[in-house]
Amino acid sequence: MTIRRCLATLSIDHGDSVLAEQRRVGPHADDFWDRYPAVYLDPDTQVPVEVTSSFQIGGTPLLWFSEDKTHPVVNAAVMSDLVVADVTRMAAGGRAEIGRLTELGLGRMPGRDLATFLIRARAIATYVHIGAELCLADETDDARAGYRAHFTGSHTYFTSKKHVQPLDFVVTIDPEGVIAVAVP
Repeated sequence: MTIRRCLATLSIDHGDSVLAEQRRVGPHADDFWDRYPAVYLDPDTQVPVEVTSSFQIGGTPLLWFSEDKTHPVVNAAVMSDLVVADVTRMAAGGRAEIGRLTELGLGRMPGRDLATFLIRARAIATYVHIGAELCLADETDDARAGYRAHFTGSHTYFTSKKHVQPLDFVVTIDPEGVIAVAVP
């Protein structure tokens, strides 16, 4: 039996999420968002999302709150709208395109950092209620093929009792900047 070590681990917790932060700084959002619009930022009227503020391109955080603080937005200078892909509900063999890096964003952030940002921002939804424990099991980064990260782990949720569901998904960023997630 071979025991594989994680290249990195991620612990994702609802209490430290974009939604939890939005509920502290803006009008109460009922639930997670299904997309993050790309907008040109105005630092005079918008604020970066603190829980993801370390993920930056060109010294500018990727995720901000809208002017009215009702929802998060991404920096249109470096990426398109992001459509949330929920890997807790994707069937084996499923694939979803999340978004695309712009010409200005392409190659400006390591693939692992971008994949981690997407998970922390919940553009790749890895949990429903409580959180997720993830292992970066494998990754490749090739100029011709792009970036590929294989994550395994589990997420915890409650119905009438506690459930722990396994997760297994792959994040890809192709050389043209298309960001996708697939379930093997």
